[in-house]
Amino acid sequence: MHRRSVLRGGLAVAGGLALAGQAVTESWAGGTGTPVTLVGDTSSGGIYFPYSPGLTRTSFLKLPAGSTRPSGWLAQQLSLDASGIGGNYDQVSHFLVYANTGWTDRTKGGWEELPYWLRGLAAIAAVTGDTTLRNKVATWVNGIVATAQADGFFGPNALRTSLGGGPDFWPFMPLLQALRTYQEYSGDTRIIPLLTKFLQYQNTFGASVFNQSWGSVRWATNLDTVYWLYARTGQSFLLGLADKIHQYSKNYVNNLPTMHNVDLAQGFTEPAFIALRGDTSLTQASYNNYAQIMSNWGQFPGGGFAGDENIRNEYRDPRQGFETCGIIEFMQSFESMTRLTGDPSWADGCENLAFNSLPAAVEPTHRSLHYVVSANSVQLDNRAKTQGQYQNGFAMQAFMLGVDQYRCCPHNYGQGWSYFTDNLVQATADRGLAVTMYAPSTTTAKVGAAAATVTLTQDTAYPFGDTVTLRLATAGAVAFPLYVRIPGWCAAPR
Repeated sequence: MHRRSVLRGGLAVAGGLALAGQAVTESWAGGTGTPVTLVGDTSSGGIYFPYSPGLTRTSFLKLPAGSTRPSGWLAQQLSLDASGIGGNYDQVSHFLVYANTGWTDRTKGGWEELPYWLRGLAAIAAVTGDTTLRNKVATWVNGIVATAQADGFFGPNALRTSLGGGPDFWPFMPLLQALRTYQEYSGDTRIIPLLTKFLQYQNTFGASVFNQSWGSVRWATNLDTVYWLYARTGQSFLLGLADKIHQYSKNYVNNLPTMHNVDLAQGFTEPAFIALRGDTSLTQASYNNYAQIMSNWGQFPGGGFAGDENIRNEYRDPRQGFETCGIIEFMQSFESMTRLTGDPSWADGCENLAFNSLPAAVEPTHRSLHYVVSANSVQLDNRAKTQGQYQNGFAMQAFMLGVDQYRCCPHNYGQGWSYFTDNLVQATADRGLAVTMYAPSTTTAKVGAAAATVTLTQDTAYPFGDTVTLRLATAGAVAFPLYVRIPGWCAAPR
């Protein structure tokens, strides 16, 4: 299906080609899909923090966290997240004891667990508006802000020197995203100065802090924050930091520098992020990376790839599994790629993961999960397998709280449905809106020349039905472009 440029009433449609089985299509893999073409005036760059000079403007812009609220079945999933590990894992995990972590007492230890969990908690609080969760987030943020030091560093003192004598920036990457989400829905004026000073501190270092350990292959997450801050402050040092990150971190330009599934799920987007600095050809490298991953190891249902925990070249069939962290990080990457490229194929992929793999990762009350999710496994017990079924040597497939055994996944899980909700609708550079994914929800946003407030409701049972009714409410007459995605599986839309 080809994109239809304009329909009656200024409605534009972003289309894509259907997926062929479980593999990536030639269109998607080759970057020859049909990205949306905006029909309105883009000279202003849009209402929601278009990038300042030095960064290429994107067709889509993310709305502030909490602009979209779930309803229907999606609200039920977020409610389960709020009452389950997403909202209450601090009652179980010893990594989340407020008085015993370096994120609130810099003399103590701390690593990725609190940043992972707080990122999901903040996003759940944003999209649900749950007062209890928002108060919990605020308590954690207050503690984190109180650890800030004069040079811009904050958090556990030990992280200053824990990576080869220099700082380990990896656990800060998800934490900065948590702080961003909180700032967007709360308006807390402390956050932008905190992030500015911290990234100035980060910018003082040379190659060694960018090319070691987990962070070396996950800098795309940090680039996202660098750009977020640049859009709000315009401080030029941030562009230099972006260039430094690309120069010194592991190479993702038509290259897979790691075989770890979560690294790849996050990191394959790095060329597309750095392409915003001017070399737009680099976006194709992210497409090529994705194509290589999926053509080699994507032979099973649900949109993921065989990485249990690391990819093994000889194990790539539907019996293998995909880490729960990989599912939700892949979803976030697809959400980012949708925004960066305007290509609806990425939204197709995100829905595939959300509707197939994510529900399988967590048990019905959302109070425990799998470390590895396998579509065709029949023995979901807490026993380590002995015939080379999985790369890890410990048990990974029982539904468990898994504080220490699973560790990263239950702390990280909360961004799944919350980030999905937050990215259902995007702002556009021509002061309109794009419905990029479908689920029952209500979005409130500003549109048009006068930045008028409109409410857009998705009334649908999708994906349990194939009809979506969009309802718009405005205080008065307002003209603005509205774009809707035609899913790649839909051969005959009407």
